[in-house]
Amino acid sequence: MPSNQRVARRPGGFSLVEIMVAMTIGMIGILIMMQVFQVFLGQKRTTAGAADAQENGLIAMYTMEREIRMAGLGLVGLGCTVINTYNEDRVPQDLPVSMLPVTIVQDLTRDAAGNPVAAVGTDMITLLYSTSAFASIPTTITSAMPDSSAILNVSNGEGFVQGNLFLISQPPQPCSLAQASQNGQQTGSTWNLQHNPGGAYDWNPPGGHNIFPPGGYGTGARVTNMGSMANHEYFVQNGNLMMRDLTQLNSATNPVALVSGIYAIRAQYGRDTGADGYVDVFDNTAPATIESLVALRLAVVARSGQLEINVVTPGNPPGTLALWNGGTTLNGGAITLDATAQRYRYKVYQTTIPLRNIIWGS
Repeated sequence: MPSNQRVARRPGGFSLVEIMVAMTIGMIGILIMMQVFQVFLGQKRTTAGAADAQENGLIAMYTMEREIRMAGLGLVGLGCTVINTYNEDRVPQDLPVSMLPVTIVQDLTRDAAGNPVAAVGTDMITLLYSTSAFASIPTTITSAMPDSSAILNVSNGEGFVQGNLFLISQPPQPCSLAQASQNGQQTGSTWNLQHNPGGAYDWNPPGGHNIFPPGGYGTGARVTNMGSMANHEYFVQNGNLMMRDLTQLNSATNPVALVSGIYAIRAQYGRDTGADGYVDVFDNTAPATIESLVALRLAVVARSGQLEINVVTPGNPPGTLALWNGGTTLNGGAITLDATAQRYRYKVYQTTIPLRNIIWGS
């Protein structure tokens, strides 16, 4: 071969076929990575949603349980089932209040205007108790009080402070609520509890407007200092646990949102039907007396904010979410879930709360 001849060389680089094969392999790899990433994000959202539901459920349970344990302070031994109340800024002004430390209304919530509306699967729970340190040390009337405008003389007015609410009771008559317009005033061997109407004392009816039972209250009637009196209502509205203070006039339209992500709350009375201090039955039958209500069974259902593609909470039986461990699904023991609701994840917390003020007072 002549020395000046050169061998032809193949051009460098990739062929079209090689490039297309490499792109295909790369696209398959990217597709696999995207699928893995998508699954990971879904698992992350599910885990984060379940964690949020768990946290919200625990906070809601703790908040309610802490206050439920206080229910009944100052109410034991009064011997009445209803409280006659008046408030000049309320409609209606005269309104009887249940004497029960805990009242459960099934399948009820409130709308934005404060009106009660049906809400299948969640309850409304109302608590009542005294906030005064003197609630367990009542005083007695020393002279007859025929109507709610009469002078109130008692044997001991210590601890009755201006603005305090107090209950007057004398079985078998209804109790009545009034408000101290001054601190207790000692007059010789007795004390005078002024309860003038008007001004800041909305709970006192004006002269001529009597809220007492016929005949009023006689000597020896019991007067219990309720302090500011807690009368709180818990319900679920738009996925939030709400609290309404019934002693505040704007409570209907200005409830407080306590915890988000709450789907429902359920409760049952723990009733002592044998008068032995032990719970004999859990149900939604209102107790006949305060002393027969010794516990409350409470369930809080929290829901994650992540709507899953498939059903993740089928329930047992299908379409239901059981609440009470080892208990029946009747009497508020289960919540029915529709097809969309079954695509969310839920955390159910259940506990039995002893009403210590009722137990100790009895």
